[in-house]
Amino acid sequence: MNRVESEAPIESSAISDPSRPVAVSSPQYAFWWGLILLLIGGVLGAGVMSAFQPTRTIVAKRTGPLQVYGRVSDFKLTERSGDEVSGDDLMGRVWIADFFFTSCAGICPIMSSAMERLQTRLENVEEVTLVSISVDPERDTPERLRQYAKRYHADETGWWFLTGDKKVIYQLSQDSFRLGVEETPPDQRGPEVEDVLHSSKFVLLDRQSRIRGYYDGDDKDALDLLVADVQELLKE
Repeated sequence: MNRVESEAPIESSAISDPSRPVAVSSPQYAFWWGLILLLIGGVLGAGVMSAFQPTRTIVAKRTGPLQVYGRVSDFKLTERSGDEVSGDDLMGRVWIADFFFTSCAGICPIMSSAMERLQTRLENVEEVTLVSISVDPERDTPERLRQYAKRYHADETGWWFLTGDKKVIYQLSQDSFRLGVEETPPDQRGPEVEDVLHSSKFVLLDRQSRIRGYYDGDDKDALDLLVADVQELLKE
């Protein structure tokens, strides 16, 4: 291992003879090395501190138009008001859909809270409708959906809650929205397993009921992008 030898004292003859190299005195040597080490330590310290700072995922801006992932087929379901609604009622509107059920104790409350925030952010945009479809329609009656909707301050016209025939809803989720849904066998249900397994994605649809994007319902950055994409669709 290399050792740094200490400087020898400067002799008076060395000062008087300009041809001889002059050694740096010990106090000067210590000062400059101390300053260098202080600067290096500051840089390294900043790097270490930044490594422990919380990071936030930055959602890249789109560089092109929104893609088209398919079209949702027409459907007829029952809204919480008791009125029958269909896919045709959403034609000409931009809409955001998700699948949930009222007794879900896992991801559904998170998704519904996110939908409530979307409702607030889009409250002045009349051409957008939020649509939540129950994957447990046998228990989620219109009355039950009304109580659930009140919990999230859902607007009666701007945020629909739909129920209906389970076969129709499952087919709609799997074939049209391309989102998985599966009822858990009774013998496999428990505190850690929901009665119905379903996607946590939010789906953005344009005025022709074409799917234009999928977004994680529990990701703030994804929802920021969703709001931006809604604004883009409204310009089409």
